[in-house]
Amino acid sequence: MAASARIETETARAIADIVRDDLRPRLAAIDAGTYPAEVLQALGAAGAFAHHLDGRTEGLVGAVDAMAEIGTACLSTAFCTWCQDALVWYLASSEEAGPRRHLAALAAGESLGGTGLSNPMKAFAGIEPLALQGQREGGGYRVHGRLPWVSNLAPGHRFAGIFALPDGRRVMGLFESGTETVALSANARFVALEGTGTYTVLVRDTFLADEDVISHDVATFVPRIRNGFVLLQTGMGLGLARGVAALMRADARGRRDAAFLPLGPEAIEARAEALRERVVAAARNHGETDRATFLDTLRLRLDVSFLALEAAQSAMLQFGARGYLEGAETFRRLREAQFVAIVTPSVKHITTELAREA
Repeated sequence: MAASARIETETARAIADIVRDDLRPRLAAIDAGTYPAEVLQALGAAGAFAHHLDGRTEGLVGAVDAMAEIGTACLSTAFCTWCQDALVWYLASSEEAGPRRHLAALAAGESLGGTGLSNPMKAFAGIEPLALQGQREGGGYRVHGRLPWVSNLAPGHRFAGIFALPDGRRVMGLFESGTETVALSANARFVALEGTGTYTVLVRDTFLADEDVISHDVATFVPRIRNGFVLLQTGMGLGLARGVAALMRADARGRRDAAFLPLGPEAIEARAEALRERVVAAARNHGETDRATFLDTLRLRLDVSFLALEAAQSAMLQFGARGYLEGAETFRRLREAQFVAIVTPSVKHITTELAREA
């Protein structure tokens, strides 16, 4: 027990050092569109993406805490961390030996990749159709379609995608991006998180071999991984809220002038800590596949989104006109907080799901 705690402390310290020494000096460049590959690789080497390999409660919470530390400085890098964590989560949960051959490299940051499950999660909720289609061919599947907004990608990175078969079954596979048949297209510029390696993926009749299939039966696989998928995202919002609280606290003059605003740094930090305790409790039940447990996870994710939004708004109110200057950190954090609320499952998505149960 003591050795485990010591190792965890060393990992946390290493991540904090990378955030301070490697990430913070790059914040402006990342916000302008530079993908932080070297930072992500360093975080992987420090153990940031390996906490949850065993699927245990402690591992999930460790992954959330690592992501939150990163998110105190930069949501773009925290989001890329979530993409990496989610892909590790899928492979660690898979019963297929083939794709698991990539697990060690992804967990160590030697290989980078993303999650293409934004569209499938919306499709499962009836919000939009499934983007990828496939059919059985030889020792694998022939897949085609256009998958919008897949992040943490570059040529040679891998991502998970779900496609539908003619008989209605769905399959999850591991694809390599930037090939002739899995092309990357960047045709939009975002107001925030431009440095996250986000692309539209054009899948042009690519062949996915059986050895790259994560699950041949998505109907049973997704319920096993969806709570972890959503819980891991909470690290983004918790980290942003804590970073905003620290920013407000360091602004001595602004704090005096903003003493009567309804949400100050102490309240933000208290809400973040209370939400983290809920993450710990929810992580104990992450393996439950019933809808009630998933709805509880969504409610937690919703509350984290609202905290991020309210915290970033409070910082803008405290800084006032200074927050509207070009390059102001408060405005960057406000733009990032809005992303916490729109990334799948978004506030709109979650409230739709919850309304169905009302």
